[in-house]
Amino acid sequence: MESEESLGNADKDDYESSAHSTPQEHKSFAEIAKDKLDSAGRELRRRLPMAGQLGAHLIHPRRLLLHSTPTQHTDVVLIFPKGLPDSMLLWLLQKLRGSRPRLQVCVRQHATSQCSAFYITADDDVLLQTAEEVHLPKLLKPEFGGGYKEFTVRDMHCFQKGTSAAELLNSQERGALVKHVLEAARAEPGDEHALEPALTLRPGQSIVPACVSRGVVASMFPLHDRQALESLRKKWVKTLFTPQPLDEISEYFGVKIAMYFAWLGHYTQSLTVPAVVGFIFWIWLGTANENWKDIAYVLFSLFNVLWACVYLETWKRYSNVLAYKWGTLDQRDDLLVEPRPLFQGEMGISPVTGRPEPQYAAWRRRVWRHCVSFPVMVVCLIVAAAATTAFLRAMDWWETRIVYFTWIPRAFLAIIIAIEEELYARIARWLNDKENYRLETKYENHLIVKIALFQFVNSFMSLFYIAFYLQDMDKLKEQLAVLLITRQVIGNLKESALPYIIENLRLAKICVDVFGAISPSKAPTSAQLTEMFEKKTDSSGGSPENNLINGGTEKDGDRRDSEPVIGQKVIHQAELESQLFKYDGTFCEYLEMLTQLGHVMLFSSAFPLAAVCALLNNAAEIRADAFKLCHVAQRPFGQRISNIGSWQHAMEAMVAVAVLVNCALIGLSGPVHRLLPDATPAQTVLVIVALEHVILVIVLALRMAIPEIPGWLATEMAKVEFQRREAIKNAHAPLMSECTSQDDVRPPSRNTATPTTPKQNDKPERKKINIGKIPEIPPFS
Repeated sequence: MESEESLGNADKDDYESSAHSTPQEHKSFAEIAKDKLDSAGRELRRRLPMAGQLGAHLIHPRRLLLHSTPTQHTDVVLIFPKGLPDSMLLWLLQKLRGSRPRLQVCVRQHATSQCSAFYITADDDVLLQTAEEVHLPKLLKPEFGGGYKEFTVRDMHCFQKGTSAAELLNSQERGALVKHVLEAARAEPGDEHALEPALTLRPGQSIVPACVSRGVVASMFPLHDRQALESLRKKWVKTLFTPQPLDEISEYFGVKIAMYFAWLGHYTQSLTVPAVVGFIFWIWLGTANENWKDIAYVLFSLFNVLWACVYLETWKRYSNVLAYKWGTLDQRDDLLVEPRPLFQGEMGISPVTGRPEPQYAAWRRRVWRHCVSFPVMVVCLIVAAAATTAFLRAMDWWETRIVYFTWIPRAFLAIIIAIEEELYARIARWLNDKENYRLETKYENHLIVKIALFQFVNSFMSLFYIAFYLQDMDKLKEQLAVLLITRQVIGNLKESALPYIIENLRLAKICVDVFGAISPSKAPTSAQLTEMFEKKTDSSGGSPENNLINGGTEKDGDRRDSEPVIGQKVIHQAELESQLFKYDGTFCEYLEMLTQLGHVMLFSSAFPLAAVCALLNNAAEIRADAFKLCHVAQRPFGQRISNIGSWQHAMEAMVAVAVLVNCALIGLSGPVHRLLPDATPAQTVLVIVALEHVILVIVLALRMAIPEIPGWLATEMAKVEFQRREAIKNAHAPLMSECTSQDDVRPPSRNTATPTTPKQNDKPERKKINIGKIPEIPPFS
C-alpha cells in the first residue's frame, strides 16, 4: 500500500507538471491526444501497478546498469557456478592469495544468481613489475628518443605519464596484467586431487585457465570502465557515417579487437569499387548486345581477381601503419614469449630465459599432426562434400518429380550444414588441443587453417556443384543471391539482436527481484547507493566456512552481501556484468567475412550485385559488432598482435582459387566459344590456361610492386631510431647511458621502432621490488 501511495503521488506530480507545461490556452489535436494517452497510461498503472512497473522494466531494463553501485578496487572478476563446494573455493583462494606476486582477492556471493565470485586486483608495484615481465611497450618521452620501448621499472621516469601506475596503465592494460598474474599460478606436487572430481591437475599446470576450460570457473572478465565505454557508445555505436575511433578501441578493448575493426572498415571501404563496377555491369547486361556482354563478362571476372589482390596488398600496408602506431610492429622472438596457459608438458628450465616452464618435444606434435589430424581432416572434408552433393542431387530429383514443397530439401540441407559446422568445429578444436602448441598465435593460426578449409568446402560446395556440374548460370545467380542475403540477415539477428533481447529479459528479471515494483528510473543515484552501502553493517553471524573463505580477518563490509544487498536495494556493477554474454572473440567474425569475400571473388561474375549486397551488409555489420561489444557482451581481455595472422594467408589463398574459378567459368559459360567460334575444344582449353597464367603473373607482379611498409613509415621509423641513438650518445638520462646493448641500438635496416630490453648478460644488476613487504589492502573500504 505504501508503494502504491508513493506511486500515486508521483503520478499526480507528473500529471500536474504535464498539465501546466503548455502555456497556450488552446492546444493542438496532437497535444490533446498525447495528454489523453498519458492519462490512460497513468490510470492503467494506478489500477495495475505491478504491470506498469513490469512494462517499464521490459522497456528500460538497462537503466539498472546506470544505477548500479560501481565496483571499486577490482580489475578482474571470477564467477563460479552455483553449488561449487566451499572446499574448492577455499583452496583456490589460498592459491591466489599465496601467489607471487601477491594478489588481493575478495569473496562475494551474488544475490541474484547465488553464485560465488572472486573480485581480484593487485597493488601498483605488482602491476608495474608484471608490466616489465610481459615486456609491455610504452611510449617514451620525446627527450629520450620517442617511439615505443618495452617498459622497465628502473626507467619509469623516461616514459610518458610515467609518474605512477594509475597514469601509466589504462584499465585494459591493468586487466590484462592481473590476468597474467592469475595464469602464472601453477599447480604444485600434491595439488593433483584438490579439485576432483571436476578437474585433475598436473604439476606445473596453470590453475585458472584449466578451471575455466573445465567449468570450475564459469567466467572470467575485466570490469567495464563506464566513462570510457559511454564515450565509445557515442562515437562508435550511435554513429553511422563517421570514421571509427580506432585509437580509442585499441586503448579500451586491446589491439586484437581494434585490428579486426580496422580490417573490417578497410574491407568495407574497398568494396565500394567492385560494388560500383558491378552495378554498372548489371545495368550494361540489360542493354548491350550479345558480343559486348561476353566481353564485359570476361573483363568483369578478371577485374574481381585483380581488385582482390590490390585490396589485400593495401591492407598489409595499412595494418603495418596501425601496428607501428599501437606499438606492436616489432614483435619479440617466439622463444622469448611466454607459453600459452593451456600449453602442457613436463616442467623444465627454458634454455633461453632460464625460467621454469613446460617442455614438449616438437616431434610429438608433428607425429600427431601428420598421423592423426591430417587424416581426420581429410575424412571430415570428404564426408561433408559427399553429404552436400547427395542433398543437392535429392533437391534436383525433388524439384523434377514432386515439384511441390521444394523448401523441404533446402531446409534439410541448411540443417545438415549447420550440424556439420558445429560438429567439425568441436573436432578441430580437439585436434588442435592435442597438437599442443606453445604460443597462442600458433594455436590460433593452425585452428584457422582447419576450420577455414572445412568452411570453404561446406559453404561453396553447392555453388561449385551448380556452376561446374549443372552448368546453370541462372541457378548459380539465384543460389548466390539467396546465400548472401539470408546469411547476412540471420547472422546479424543471431549475433546481436537475439542476445540483446535475451539479456534485456535477464536484466528485467533482476529489476523485479531486487527492486520489486520500483522502476530502475526511480532508483536512488549511484552516489546515494554508495553512501548507503558504506553505512550498512552486517549484523548476521557468518558460518565457519564463510569466515574461513573470507580470510577470517576481513571487515564486515567485505563479507558476502546477499541479504543486505536486497534489503537495501543495492546491486553492484560486477554482479550485473556477470549476467552479460561472454564475448567469444573475433574468430567467428573473421570466418563470416572470409566466406563473404569468397562469394564476391569467386562467383560475383554470375551475380554482379554481390559486392553491393556485401557492402550494405558490412556497413551494418560494423555497427552490429560494435553494439555487441558495448551493450551485450562482457568486456574481453586485451591482446596485442601485429597483424591478423593466418586470416591474411587464407585470403591470399582465396585469390589464387579465384583465378582458377573465374577462368573456368569463362570457359564453361560460353563467352570464349562465342568470341572464338572457329576454335576447337583443345584450343579453347589452351586459351583458358594461357589466360589463367597471365592473371597469375599479374597478381604476383602486383604483390612485388606494392611494398608492405610505406615509404613515409620507413622514414619515420629511421627517424625515431636516429633520435634514440642521439639520446644515447648525449647521455640525457640513466636509461640512455646505461642501456647500450645491441638490442636497444639496432641498425635501421631492421625496420623496427620498438627496441627490446637489454640482454641478461649486458645489463647491470637491477633493483628488485620486495613483494613480500607489500601490505595487504582490502579491495573494498
